[in-house]
Amino acid sequence: MTTVDGFPIQVSDTGPDQGSVVVLLAAAQRAPAAYDAVCGRLHTASLRTIVVGSDPRLTPKSVMGILDVLDIDWGVLVGDRVGGELAWELAATRLDRFTGLVVIDRGHPRVADAAGVIRDNHCPPVEINTTALVSMPATQAVARASQRFVYGDYRVVELLTRRNAYESTAQLAAEIVLRTSTW
Repeated sequence: MTTVDGFPIQVSDTGPDQGSVVVLLAAAQRAPAAYDAVCGRLHTASLRTIVVGSDPRLTPKSVMGILDVLDIDWGVLVGDRVGGELAWELAATRLDRFTGLVVIDRGHPRVADAAGVIRDNHCPPVEINTTALVSMPATQAVARASQRFVYGDYRVVELLTRRNAYESTAQLAAEIVLRTSTW
């Protein structure tokens, strides 16, 4: 697919046409196919999945253009690592399009990361129910500090297994399904 900014981006649109929508912003160096196992579980729960491949040129405007082309009015937003950075910004600025947020190993942009870097000191708070999944102690501290920038239900959940597509699939899918049912 070509974005509104004119560059190509990999997008996977699968699952039931009539299901609620999950928009997943991929981690760097992960193709949309890396999320097939998670998407398969979400399809079993009657959820349609849109997986947007990672690209450093992606902006909130690009993602909204992709959703507009696919005729997606609203959905639950999921961001994996670098995709989580963009997901926080989208959830904070596009209340009309997202009903829940799940982020993996990323805190709110106004919270200093493990290296002490604040990515965006002006990012508004998120006003939707949010789950932060964490796989390391450093990301857990950042996730806990992010709570002050979420005006809704907020959960920090430690991944019970190693962070890879095979071992954390069930837990990630369960947390996404939970967010689709709590709006």
